[in-house]
Amino acid sequence: MSIPVSARPSEQKQVRLLIVDDDPVTRELLKGILSADGYSVDLADNGQSALELANQTEFAVVLSDVQMSPVDGHALLSVLRERGSQAVPVLMTGFGTLQGAVSAIHNGAFDYLSKPFRPDLIRQVVRRAVGHWNAQQKDSSPSNVPATELPMLIGRSPKMVEVYRLLALASLNDSNVLISGESGTGKELVARAIYQYSARKDAPFIAVNCAALSDTLLESELFGHMRGSFTGAIANKRGLFDEADTGTLFLDEIGDISPAMQVKLLRVLQNGEIKPVGSNENRRVNVRVLAATHRDLEQAVSEGKFREDLYYRLKVLRISIPPLSERAEDLEALVKFFIQKHTQGKGRGQVTVSPEALDMLRLRSWPGNVRELEHAVQHALAMTQGRLLYPEDFPETTRLSAPEAAAPLVPSAPQSLDEVERDHIAKVLASVDFNKSRAAEVLGIDRATLYRKAQKYSLSLGPTESEAIKH
Repeated sequence: MSIPVSARPSEQKQVRLLIVDDDPVTRELLKGILSADGYSVDLADNGQSALELANQTEFAVVLSDVQMSPVDGHALLSVLRERGSQAVPVLMTGFGTLQGAVSAIHNGAFDYLSKPFRPDLIRQVVRRAVGHWNAQQKDSSPSNVPATELPMLIGRSPKMVEVYRLLALASLNDSNVLISGESGTGKELVARAIYQYSARKDAPFIAVNCAALSDTLLESELFGHMRGSFTGAIANKRGLFDEADTGTLFLDEIGDISPAMQVKLLRVLQNGEIKPVGSNENRRVNVRVLAATHRDLEQAVSEGKFREDLYYRLKVLRISIPPLSERAEDLEALVKFFIQKHTQGKGRGQVTVSPEALDMLRLRSWPGNVRELEHAVQHALAMTQGRLLYPEDFPETTRLSAPEAAAPLVPSAPQSLDEVERDHIAKVLASVDFNKSRAAEVLGIDRATLYRKAQKYSLSLGPTESEAIKH
């Protein structure tokens, strides 16, 4: 998906920028680029002059060189912060270092650019900085909703409403529940919600991932063991069924347990008794079992891989969670929830997602479901200090896959290999904002080959090298 680099008209109105650089050529070039985008641009030749201008005018963004005298870029940033300026600082340098970048970001710089840089990159950074400044004007206070009050399950799509209905019914009785759904859809969240609304809410809730343990370990975890029952059993150990007595036990990935474990689990569900490994005595337990799986257990039963009697013992009630691709209308609410969840108490203020980023997210099929979406939001929050999340903040896999997800469902005419290659190169160039080095890296070719193929297919490579600022 192509990422626009010029500021939106709504952001340009009455927006003033300050460019601070001791090189007059750089100042004028930057002024020309940003003035063409509709910004009002002031110039200063050093940090001291910039501070004097900042006393008279409120700037949205201060784009400053680092190495200047008598006041350098770092000092300028510190003084502006001490004065309570709302201007968003962006530092740029021809002598970039890791230490310098860390120092700049930790001291409040919105971004840190290394010279030489391209006009499209400058436009992109300024657009983002202005978006951050606009967000600050609307709401500079952090969210005050306690994390404990945030809902666990998000969405108002018809399929999620059906999940809520079944969840409510499950919470009113004490039957076992089988929760099915693809990986990452939130099966454990549903289980915890059933527990929290049930009559057992004041008793223990214990969860175990059956797929993560071997048969021997799983048996010991679930039923306990006696000292000396196997090598390493140096003391008696209570099992999870015992610990969950009067409460709820959540068995995640139940479809992955072996036939032998299926028999032992069935016995517990039938009789309400457990036998620790190495013991000759049974123990009575009163446990509600909630089980979850991403597998098709009905098919597994028909293939003889899962016991039919155990399946029906687990599936007194069944809740099927839809994949994220089937409830796209919930995506925006989920994104907002994850932003709030991961900025809670961190003093970042109200972070929002830009319209173009939201459009990009809607185009992805999300094979990892809600879990993948949460990771993508976390990545975006880590990539920027801003109050607006843009497409380029999200993981590369998210950005590159969006155009593919947007492809029409109707069959298209067959393409030649050259046509397929041309379309793929064009998509990659657009997705990395025509960064030729990055595009070549993604395509697995060198820059020279990229230039030859662009010439062969008459593809635009974006701004020419002569347009770049050489300082």
